Amino acid sequence: MLATEFKSSPARLARLFRRSRDTWKRRAADKQRALKKLRITVRDLTNSRDHWKAVARQQSQQIAALRADLDQDRPEEPPAGGS
Repeated sequence: MLATEFKSSPARLARLFRRSRDTWKRRAADKQRALKKLRITVRDLTNSRDHWKAVARQQSQQIAALRADLDQDRPEEPPAGGS
């Protein structure tokens, strides 16, 4: 681009271009901060979900073991019905 293509003075153009660049940089930095914050949130939620899945699996196994113990300890009852 040649300086003769613009009608505005070079000082005004420099100021406008600088403002445009600063605005773009600010928006890009804001987006990067928001993206980092969301990544941290996803990481934390994933860790929490994995933790509670492990707890649920462990408790499910405990329940199954306790039911198996209960079934072993329970005496066989004769069928009801008299003859």
